[in-house]
Amino acid sequence: MLSQEEAVHALERLGAESDRMADALVAMDSHAGNQLLRNATLTGLTKRRWDEASASMAVLWEQFNTHRRLLEQANEVLSRKSRPGPAELGEVTTLLTEAVVELNAQQVPIEQRGLTGPAIVSDRVTLTQLVERMKAAYASVAEVLAVADTAWTTTVKQLDPLETELRSVAGVAASLGVEDPGLTRIDRELSEIRSLALSDPMAMGKVTPPERIADELADARTRLAKLASAKDSFDDHTARIEALLAEITIAQQQAQLAYATVLEKIASPGLPRLTDLLPPLRARLTELPELWRAGQWRELAGGLDDLERDATSALAEARTQLRLITGLLDRRLELRGRLDAYRAKANRLGHAEDRELSALHREAHTVLYTRPTDLAAATRAVNRYQQALQDKRSVS
Repeated sequence: MLSQEEAVHALERLGAESDRMADALVAMDSHAGNQLLRNATLTGLTKRRWDEASASMAVLWEQFNTHRRLLEQANEVLSRKSRPGPAELGEVTTLLTEAVVELNAQQVPIEQRGLTGPAIVSDRVTLTQLVERMKAAYASVAEVLAVADTAWTTTVKQLDPLETELRSVAGVAASLGVEDPGLTRIDRELSEIRSLALSDPMAMGKVTPPERIADELADARTRLAKLASAKDSFDDHTARIEALLAEITIAQQQAQLAYATVLEKIASPGLPRLTDLLPPLRARLTELPELWRAGQWRELAGGLDDLERDATSALAEARTQLRLITGLLDRRLELRGRLDAYRAKANRLGHAEDRELSALHREAHTVLYTRPTDLAAATRAVNRYQQALQDKRSVS
């Protein structure tokens, strides 16, 4: 049996514990996750877990009331007399330490009980055991509330910027007067995600990753930015293309002049006939203003990009043709320079009067300075002169 002092201390401890329980249950009741789940039309996993958690919450309040009532009863017994006697202390001891809390009372079906068996069975626990059970139930409920609230909060943080970006990109599309099926699909997906976040936040791991939607929105903005650029910077685009065509014109004119020179100065150059790359490019350029006037921004953007790319490629081709043609003239100059350098070297080595070398030099010189020049024959002649000079050096 508890003494009066022990009973007072036990009631003070249990009363403080009861106050903390009250605070925790109020916090549970006002938790954002509870507000979300209680007011939503739930489905799936979240509904199953909330059904369990809400039932546990109701039981927690009932058990708290039982705990509070027993403490009040014990306090009343202890305060009947200024000096409680054995009867009062015995009653308080029973209330505080013995299995006086009846839990889970259930009617026993008639086919399962005997003639003298109980009609109702229940689980009886002490106040301390009751508190331990309440702690376990409270932790389970708190976990459900926290998971739901975290899932919802995380989803909103991800959805809000995506929806803001969608409205912005859709505004660009509307200003251009174009429809983008991708934006319609993204809008539908975001609505489905938000709906699922409300009805089954615990299943959010199954939805489309927000990162993928963000990438798709970025792609859509890039596509629309190209259309807007084609619309708003049409003159700049065409000016760049005109500049490329002008460079092609210059490169082709230079190539034509060089081609004529090569035919005059180089025998059998083996060059392909020059082709004019400009007419098809200019024809395509003249079609673009009509697309701009008609507001066909996709076709215009594609036409501008394709034409600028093809014009750039044509310019590279024209410059390649020019380098190929002038390369033959450069090759003749190179051979002449090499012949002069080897002649000077022969003189320094004392072979200025060598008849064999002089004959080979005259042969190479004649081929190189004959118009048109046979570059293959000239190359062979210069190589023979070079080899003969090396042979002379080896002998000496």
